[in-house]
Amino acid sequence: MRTKFKQRILLILIALILISSASVLIPLQRSIVFIDSDTKSLAAYSLLTQPRFKIKYTHSIHLSDVIESFEVLPDHTLKMVELEYEDFNIGMPSNAGEGEVFVEKDGKYFIKNMDRQLAEFRILIGDVDAGLFLMKNEEVYDLKKTLVRGGTYTFRIQRLSIFQQLKGVNIDEQ
Repeated sequence: MRTKFKQRILLILIALILISSASVLIPLQRSIVFIDSDTKSLAAYSLLTQPRFKIKYTHSIHLSDVIESFEVLPDHTLKMVELEYEDFNIGMPSNAGEGEVFVEKDGKYFIKNMDRQLAEFRILIGDVDAGLFLMKNEEVYDLKKTLVRGGTYTFRIQRLSIFQQLKGVNIDEQ
């Protein structure tokens, strides 16, 4: 009898260890991730709790704000849904593309109804004193406080395990 009791306890312990290990190693949390282009390692992440977020930056030439709005599709594809800007200068569109809607309101220009999909994109953290922010869940996160100026990162949506999260900086806690 005593041997069967010890075997059951051992099996329960092994099962608990396997479950604990799986919960730490299996990627569960959908996150916005920044992968360092030089080292290919996770530099930073932000947990994705809502399918929409924005990136706000100061345009390097005309020094006005640009806001790109994204939606994350179920397959982790990024879908750009709106662009907001203040100037028609270099690098900014002067009209909407096919199926899109151009709106001028309160001195700002909007391209709405966008359906530009991409798996990932590269982002350069400029070494200038211009804004670069991640906006999600009514919060604004300064990416220049987290990421290295002059560095290039691959921006994408990816599921992260707890173990992977330990390797990067959680932007939500900055």
